[in-house]
Amino acid sequence: MVRRPVKGALSRPFRVAALPATTLLPKTPFFAARHELFNAEHIVEAARRLGAIERQRKVDMPGLVQAAVLSLSPIPGTQTTIYTLYCGIAGHTLAPSAFYERFTKPFAALMGELARRAIQAVMAVEPHDAEGQALQHLLERFTDVCVTDSTCQILHRLAACWAPSTSKERPASFKLHSVVSLRDNLPVEFHFSSQRDHDNGQLDDSALTPGTLFMADLGYVDQSRVLRLILRQIHTLMRLKLSQNPVIRRVVRGGGDKKAARGKKLDEAIDQGVLVFTSGAIDLDVDLEGVVDGEKVKRTVRVVGLSEPEIDDGNPRWYLTTVPRDVFNPEQVGLAYRLRWDIELLWKQMKSGAGMAALRAWREESVQALVYGKIVAVALARLLELSVCEVTREHAVGQLAIVLALSRSVPMMMAMALQERGVTIEEMERRILMIAAHVARSRNRRRDRAKRAQREGL
Repeated sequence: MVRRPVKGALSRPFRVAALPATTLLPKTPFFAARHELFNAEHIVEAARRLGAIERQRKVDMPGLVQAAVLSLSPIPGTQTTIYTLYCGIAGHTLAPSAFYERFTKPFAALMGELARRAIQAVMAVEPHDAEGQALQHLLERFTDVCVTDSTCQILHRLAACWAPSTSKERPASFKLHSVVSLRDNLPVEFHFSSQRDHDNGQLDDSALTPGTLFMADLGYVDQSRVLRLILRQIHTLMRLKLSQNPVIRRVVRGGGDKKAARGKKLDEAIDQGVLVFTSGAIDLDVDLEGVVDGEKVKRTVRVVGLSEPEIDDGNPRWYLTTVPRDVFNPEQVGLAYRLRWDIELLWKQMKSGAGMAALRAWREESVQALVYGKIVAVALARLLELSVCEVTREHAVGQLAIVLALSRSVPMMMAMALQERGVTIEEMERRILMIAAHVARSRNRRRDRAKRAQREGL
């Protein structure tokens, strides 16, 4: 099934492919990747190729890219933070209107390419990293463990033309859709849509590779998709919707009359008492039917039910999975599904750590460029974590803590950027005074305009 096109001129999804196994691993993951990502020659070449640099305009593109990535401040107004960082790196000011015009579609494409390269850098450094025994156990049986979900970000009301929301009070909001690999909690596919678009139609499962264990919540349940993934040798683990009522083919685990339960629908067998829980679990073979590429397909899959009265208040949890029983017993199905919540760590890192919650832009291309910058920052934080592990010989305290540590290190990273450009202490002082004077003057002008408007209203 092809992902439905999104209304408006929203961005196309991008996918991240792992680097070849022959890639040389850098000795210092964070600083090596930082130097490579912010390489001025590479940025200028990509900017010219994508059309982000125009002949009639002069822009310090490497400085703008660095400023966009390092704008991790939680203060509302991400573009204002980028502006001050850019002035510090480039050594000159711009009129705010001229600066905001730099955030074009080609520049958003440039930042998207940088995000892909940053994620590939993490994969190249530690392609087999796994945190926790549960994930390590899964990676011994699957080539990867991927989870999909989305998160919403409120925008300025002017963005309602391309990102309408479901709220009249907050008319503009977009969704970030992502397929995340739990190896490093970074996306292998990432794109935008308006908040009104349903998650199910936005899933691009072509980013999944054979041998992967794929987990999703109820919003992504689609029988045809499950069948298509089976044909592609991708294992699935999802919750079973209340509206789904499969026909029982065989009872592998469960009490009651197993023979009488065969051929009945699940709800019917439960209501009639011919199927009951044994030690809090039911494990069934059921028939799954659907249409894949215009043809009817029928396969046998598992339905697992788990009942823990102290947790679910008498409402059992039902799962649909294609994972064989010799890999997961019913209890392990429930434990594995809990890992799906790890995708929330990515949202927390981007919003609370990288400052995406401070985003106040409203033009589509600006929003895309800023979000891609946050992805680069999160990838850099992951590389910083790996570097810290090399020094301490133990796992770092947590990825969100590392993102926050990266945000607190921005002044020193700015100093490194200036040092690499040969900026002297005297020149740094001049740039600080230049930025302070320009920002203060701009703020005073805004206040004067607000006062004049208020007086005219009186």
